[in-house]
Amino acid sequence: MPRQNPIVRRARLRYDARDMADNVANPDRSAGAALAETIAQDKDKRGKARSLRPLAYLWPYVWRYKGWLLAFIVFLILSAAASLTLPLIFKIIVDCGFGENAANIEYCQRIASSGAPQLSTYFKFAMIFVVLFAALGSLRFFFITALGQRVIADIRRTVYAKLLTLSPAYFERVRTGEVLSRLTTDTTLIETVLTGSISFAIRSVAIIIGSFILMFVVSWKLALIVMAVLPVILVPTIIQGKRIRSLSRDGQDNLAYASARSGEALTAIQTVQAYTREDHEDAAFADNIEATYKSQFGRIMNQTFLTFFVFTMALGGIIGALWFGAESVKAGTMTGGDIVAFTGLAFYAGSSGGALTETWTNLLRAAGASERLVDILETQSEIQPPASPISMDRAHGDVVFENVSFTYPSRPENKALDGVSFTVRPGETVALVGPSGAGKSTVFQLLLRFYDVSEGQVMLDGTPLTALAPETLRRQFAIVQQNTPLFSGSAMDNIRYGRTGASDAEVIAAAKSAFAHDFIMALPEGYETDLGERAGTLSGGQRQRLAIARAILRDAPILLLDEATSALDAESEQAVQKAFAAMSQDRTTLVIAHRLATVKKADRIVVFDEGKIVGQGTHESLIKDGNLYARLAALQFDQSA
Repeated sequence: MPRQNPIVRRARLRYDARDMADNVANPDRSAGAALAETIAQDKDKRGKARSLRPLAYLWPYVWRYKGWLLAFIVFLILSAAASLTLPLIFKIIVDCGFGENAANIEYCQRIASSGAPQLSTYFKFAMIFVVLFAALGSLRFFFITALGQRVIADIRRTVYAKLLTLSPAYFERVRTGEVLSRLTTDTTLIETVLTGSISFAIRSVAIIIGSFILMFVVSWKLALIVMAVLPVILVPTIIQGKRIRSLSRDGQDNLAYASARSGEALTAIQTVQAYTREDHEDAAFADNIEATYKSQFGRIMNQTFLTFFVFTMALGGIIGALWFGAESVKAGTMTGGDIVAFTGLAFYAGSSGGALTETWTNLLRAAGASERLVDILETQSEIQPPASPISMDRAHGDVVFENVSFTYPSRPENKALDGVSFTVRPGETVALVGPSGAGKSTVFQLLLRFYDVSEGQVMLDGTPLTALAPETLRRQFAIVQQNTPLFSGSAMDNIRYGRTGASDAEVIAAAKSAFAHDFIMALPEGYETDLGERAGTLSGGQRQRLAIARAILRDAPILLLDEATSALDAESEQAVQKAFAAMSQDRTTLVIAHRLATVKKADRIVVFDEGKIVGQGTHESLIKDGNLYARLAALQFDQSA
């Protein structure tokens, strides 16, 4: 393998760390084209299993459709038999249709005595057989392709449904990009195998075995000549094939790094030009492209040699067999039809055997893909529903943290919360403040039971969260997050995400309460305007107001606001704060905010620092205490002054 230059190695380290999800979800790219390109590149890089045993995982999905499977097997057998029969039909045509010695061939005499068919009759019969052969092959293709598509659709649905049930702790261990790659690339590999490779492999094996049997029947001497040539061709092909695939993969990798590097530079072209780094970026791209060329040149050289060798040996073997056959025809021990039939059978055996190497590679990759998908399906979520969950229709909103400690699985050495205890009474508005990383957002994570506490317990209306089904618990909350996650679709769709059965009038009322109605109506199609992937056509403030409208429509008894007004201008923030004040009248509200001006009117403020509560009280009382809150307030309010 050619040694990579330092720039390529640095690029490999940087770009391998990126999630495939960026290619899938980035609204600045063509999502469909980016996804298709990523899958195509990723397929060749997927690890292979050591055996085909993992493909057995697919059997339960295939067995659901027994009728389709049986139809495929029947037409597979018939089409393979028809393929092997075709050279024998050509033998009959050559020997009996226009062979000079037809009268001396016994089976030709029997055919002639049965009705003395004319030459055209042979060709009419052959044409009918060809149509039958094509029909059998087409039906084989139809049933295996339809079965494969049905099975892969079931697998994708099953895997995605499983992913939706896994807790965030799973996605801390496994990158989102890797998960998406399993859902796309791995299922595409399996799709390729189910819809083609397995069918082709079975058919090829059957044709190879059948061809050699018939070749020995036609002429055992010619068959031995062909078999003597096969090892000479196969061994170098296998050895060189591995070398060619390795070089091809290196070339694809280098090209991917070059594309990533150039895409990064072109996306930030103003920064590149502002820092006059054009020459540097050009040199880096040139190094990557040169490495790509060297890998591909090595592949071309090896493939050229292999092509020359295979063609020479294969055609030489055929010429040798034909020479021997011609001598046998002259000696009267073989007929011209025997030569035609043998050549056709040898072609079938050779082409099927040569293609089996690539088919075997695809099967091993699919086996590896099956292992990775089963790994997801067998993963158990850390958040499990109780055996006998307690029912809860609509909570009163009494929240209690009792000596809670918690450590994220990805950071076991650091406590996110350490002995935290506080109570939020129904209808109370409580603000959580403190420096970044103090543990405020972790409180929300535990309330929604994305994680379970390490020590202590969290209770809702006197019931431990672990005694409630996760779905029941989460229906009690509406949340507005700082990063405003929205989805592709219309404004109506995004707001209605908060409550699926809401009417259009309720959606519009929620939008008005969030002061989103005016900008929505200014869109080309109003509430039905397609907002693009992740609603990327909207500004940050507009996205935030849509998220707020979604939370308002949710109409849950507990409202969680995580920097909910961070992307709003001063005028919009003031309007939305009034909407929140109206919402909070009969709801328990927890607010995370770094801008202390937004929480001054909270019933109570809880101050966090390094995972612990270091103060509680109203804005005025905390200012008088002179603690962390007072220092933060002094910095913010003095700065604003």
